[in-house]
Order: sequence, then C-alpha cells, then structure tokens
Amino acid sequence: MVRRMTPYQMKKSAAAWASQVNNNRHLETEVQEADAHKLTLMLYTAIIAHMNDGIRAIERKDDLSKNKWLSKAQAGINELRVTLRHDIDAEFSANLDNLYEYCGRQLGKAKAASDTSLVVEVINLLTPIKEAWEEAAPEARKFREDLAQFQKEQAAKAQQEAPKP
Repeated sequence: MVRRMTPYQMKKSAAAWASQVNNNRHLETEVQEADAHKLTLMLYTAIIAHMNDGIRAIERKDDLSKNKWLSKAQAGINELRVTLRHDIDAEFSANLDNLYEYCGRQLGKAKAASDTSLVVEVINLLTPIKEAWEEAAPEARKFREDLAQFQKEQAAKAQQEAPKP
C-alpha cells in the first residue's frame, strides 16, 4: 500500500512538477493556488498529455523522448496512487490503486516494446476518470465553501460559549 501524502506534501510535489515544465511560472502559481481537487485534475491532464507526447515519440522512433514522456506519465500515476484516501473508502481506494498499478505496468511495457497500443489503452482507462473529476468540480467547490462556512460558524459559536475571564 502506498503512503498517503499530506496536503502540504501534495502542493510541494505539484509545485516541483510545475517548476520542471519549462520553468512555467504561471503553472507554478496555479499549482500553489489550487485545492486538492484541482491538483488532481491537473495531474490527470498532465499524465494524458505526457502519454500523447510519448505516442508521438514512438511514432517518430525517438526513444529518448519516448522514455522521457512515458516516464513522466508513470511518475504522475505514482503521484495519483499516493493521494488515494484509503482511510475514507478502503475498497474504492484499493480498486483505484490496482488500476493505477496496472497503468504503470502497461506504460513500462510500452516503453520496452515501443507499443503505442499499450499507451492508448492507458489513456482510454484514465480519460473517463479525468472527465468524472471535471464533472465533479462544481460540487467539490460547493462542498468546500459549505464546509468553510460551517467551520467558521462553529468557531464563532465556540468563542461565544467560552467562559469570559
């Protein structure tokens, strides 16, 4: 089982990844300001983009680029594995972990065999999950806003009920 990252570690890892993408300061800023939902969506987007770059490299017979892009995709998949919340839904997390592990193995095989069909298979497995994250974004945002409001109200209530010196 992969160890879960704290939100701070997720942001630090995502920021490190962003700084490697052509020293893209805009992306670094976007990562620093993103919540966990947005970071996960950004990660899916990057993984799929890296796999598409890997496919193009395989088609050009550019082994150096193929290994670079597919390795980046594998690293992204490993990041997804680390973010799984086994404490919230163990069965669902275990299923996703198995899927991510399978995807990583398929990309390893694709690198070794220069086989675009294996990369396409992984893209086809991850794209629906990415699309589900996109569809859930408004609900996730609303949940975070409601939670923040609830926490603020609870803090105010606790402060009012606290004994005065």
